[in-house]
Amino acid sequence: MVEFDSDDLKYLSEFEKLTNIIATDYVLTPYSIIYLVSKSDLGKAIGKKGSNIERLNRFFKRRVVVIANSSDLEEFVRNFFSNVEILSVETREAMGDKAVFLTVAEKDRGIAIGKEGERIKAAKDFLKKKFNATISVHTRRAVI
Repeated sequence: MVEFDSDDLKYLSEFEKLTNIIATDYVLTPYSIIYLVSKSDLGKAIGKKGSNIERLNRFFKRRVVVIANSSDLEEFVRNFFSNVEILSVETREAMGDKAVFLTVAEKDRGIAIGKEGERIKAAKDFLKKKFNATISVHTRRAVI
């Protein structure tokens, strides 16, 4: 069970006020806020032509990203990195610890890691909270 403090509740309630969608969790990074919503609410949370995202960006004065939540580890990782060409997602478990190895196309490595590593750090936060798992990103060069 995730516990929220007053700052967490503020970010979640403002998201709900502006989108009429309840976010299940969020991660605050130096440059953005990443919210998790149910898969069925993803389109409504984004809004027509991204109108809700634009409104959230202006309100929070930072980039807002909305991701479809999932209780399946691999599906969650694929949702989180949906704008990256994923070559493989491998999950290993050893002595009770889960590790996810994400292989992405070399051209998408920067997108997968994010500005100053914020995207991969957010992914690590979500995976730790939701699945008690870690993640590492690897690249594979395209064969010419």
